Amino acid sequence: MSAVNGKKATPRPGATKAAGQPAARKRKRDRPTMADIAARIGVHPTTVSLALRSHPSIPLATRKRVLAASAEIGYVRNPLLDAFNFHRLNKRATKDGTTIAFVVDANTSPYFFGQAFHPLVYAGARAAAEAHHHSIEVFQVGEQDLSPKRLNTIIHSRGITGVLLSTFTLQTQALELDLNELAAVKIESHHLCPHIDVVTNDQCQAARLAVRRLRALGYRRIGLATARDDESRLDDNFATGVIVEQAEMPESECVPPLHFERTSLPEIGAKVEAWVKANAVDVLITNWKEFLGEPHNAQEGSWTIPCTSLRVGEDIAFASLDVPVNRPDVAGIVQNHRLVGMRAMEQLSVLVRTFHRGPPEAPSATYVPGFWKDGTTIKTKVRSSHHPFALTA
Repeated sequence: MSAVNGKKATPRPGATKAAGQPAARKRKRDRPTMADIAARIGVHPTTVSLALRSHPSIPLATRKRVLAASAEIGYVRNPLLDAFNFHRLNKRATKDGTTIAFVVDANTSPYFFGQAFHPLVYAGARAAAEAHHHSIEVFQVGEQDLSPKRLNTIIHSRGITGVLLSTFTLQTQALELDLNELAAVKIESHHLCPHIDVVTNDQCQAARLAVRRLRALGYRRIGLATARDDESRLDDNFATGVIVEQAEMPESECVPPLHFERTSLPEIGAKVEAWVKANAVDVLITNWKEFLGEPHNAQEGSWTIPCTSLRVGEDIAFASLDVPVNRPDVAGIVQNHRLVGMRAMEQLSVLVRTFHRGPPEAPSATYVPGFWKDGTTIKTKVRSSHHPFALTA
């Protein structure tokens, strides 16, 4: 009975009369939760949470039970909760950021302008580390520097859980680090054991792109010259790229790649010059910066290749497979070294925060592509039968 007009109120459609006390509304859950997993296998929900994040405090057997139970009941992570946790952990990381060990090889100084690592790779790794609230510290391994055993002691005593391995020479085939309690990623150095996730420039793509662009510009006798140890630590990717492109070329235009030992520059120069003349090479492609002489005329892009009589721009054209930032006259492939460092650090940061430790069962490889840059060392070539080093019957 209404107190206002004295009439009975009309019941709402579907409304039920309460008996004694209001009926409790039951909300149906849309998806299984971690509490369901915990109840299924008889553990605490916190244990389930840690196990799903591969936390090392949870025994492996328990982690496997949790994963099996989650698959059985169809548990799926909540993306909204993940976003909240990411924000929460990101705020906490600004207060207690972790240290990442950037491990370098003292023997690589001839590769990187006298340093033990590529400066652009390190700059990228450092930028990504700062973005993820990590600090980065360089540790140099070598006969006159740290031994792997000493490095192990330092890493474990300081509680470091993430290791980024920089480029290593072939002199170091294995690095005896205790990775069972570490997250680790390496840069290049496919040969280096243990085999873990690797991030590298895509040298195969670089070589293929260079050959395609040069052929489009009219060049036909395209020759690759590089050091044998460069190819070995890079998984033979430069030569692979050239050979893949040569599979679609006439046999008469295929120049066999030149792989030389890392000896003195005069000895290397003599081998390169003899190879160029014997194979009538009209354009040299290489990752070697030692072949970049000082240009006589930067606008014309001409110089003599050191320790040879080969004049770039007159006797031979030149395309770098790793164009230096300080040589705008040089045409070729620009490798994105900074992005390699960034991607490696980003990948390592994920492994550290998700408690992935030890070498993976199936290591992955991330390849960062380069891009072509025009320069005065390469011009559009008019097809002609004349060649300074023409092949003779």
